[in-house]
Amino acid sequence: MSEKALRWIINIAGVVCLYLFLAVRILPLFNGILLEKYIPEYWENTQWGELYYFNFIKTFQEKNLPECHTKYRFSNRHPKLQDADILTFGDSFFDFSRMTTFPEQLGDSLNKRVYYARMDRPLKYLADSNYQPGPKRYLIFETAERFLHFRFEQAQDTVFYQDNRAGIRKLAANVRDVIFMEDQELKYSQLLARSYFSTQAYSAISTLKFNLFGQITNQTPAYKVDGEIPWLFGALQLGHEQGGFYWEAPHEKIVNYCDNIELLSKELRERYNLELVFMIIPSKYTIYHYVVGDDGKKYGNFIPKMYAELKKRNIPVIEVYDEFMAQRKEKLLFYGTDTHWTEDGLHIALNKTLNLLHTLPVDSYYTQAPVPEVKNGVLTN
Repeated sequence: MSEKALRWIINIAGVVCLYLFLAVRILPLFNGILLEKYIPEYWENTQWGELYYFNFIKTFQEKNLPECHTKYRFSNRHPKLQDADILTFGDSFFDFSRMTTFPEQLGDSLNKRVYYARMDRPLKYLADSNYQPGPKRYLIFETAERFLHFRFEQAQDTVFYQDNRAGIRKLAANVRDVIFMEDQELKYSQLLARSYFSTQAYSAISTLKFNLFGQITNQTPAYKVDGEIPWLFGALQLGHEQGGFYWEAPHEKIVNYCDNIELLSKELRERYNLELVFMIIPSKYTIYHYVVGDDGKKYGNFIPKMYAELKKRNIPVIEVYDEFMAQRKEKLLFYGTDTHWTEDGLHIALNKTLNLLHTLPVDSYYTQAPVPEVKNGVLTN
């Protein structure tokens, strides 16, 4: 190889490396070579279900997934926090915009102003937002089953993390974080798997390894490919660890979580005149484990245990687990290659919420009219 050719190769490689270094730190450069653009807060703005992007095996390209909509919390329909009749806090289930989101449908069903925060620490959020107490209102707190233990292992308060470092140390840490980004390996992996130049080859190789040898990433170890739709299950839902399907939660753990939820309820009531309503969304594997094996697999019964302990504390609970189990074969409640619910799953939770709110002692939410019900996306009386 001539010296000139080698010099050209080195220069081109240097330019590519510099671009990649900057791309994981500058969004327009990052998106410049992505086949599917990344839009902050719109993680579901993809053609396929989110679990497909862990393995890129073409067999798991679930067809006809709805496109995402403008998120309710970014729309002009979303009320200001202080003006809301009902507050909702939670994770991605309440923010999943392949359909009209739960908080927006709740507001439409009740003709009330429903505020949503993608946040799992309401005391901190309300304090930071300078929320002022008013007439009694309800705060619906939603958590995915597998994340509950993270959120309530400790009592919640207004301070989640306080940075007491001196200014020069903060500056040095910020510089370090720019150079050595915490998620840079993930972003480099995304560039490799999702760029214009590599996606097709990456997917073809992953698909070939799966077809020939059954090789699949340990992030989606449980799957099914025969049937109307493909199925994938994330590893976090499957294990014996906290949050997993088989985890036999010790009674003292359940008590600890519920003690901390009760403390949150007390603080919300005393500080802000807000009444806590709690909702646990079952993991997809909790409901559909039979798809990939024997329906006799033993669930650790985490959600029923939580229901029982929360009821002892008189905390209103939106109980969706039994209804999901009863309707799981009649309706598709979760997308096959995503961790989130379908609109049928959302409507079960919504109807359960409407019925529960109807029983709670706040006259302003309901008259004596029948409880509204949602069927196939249409509000009925």
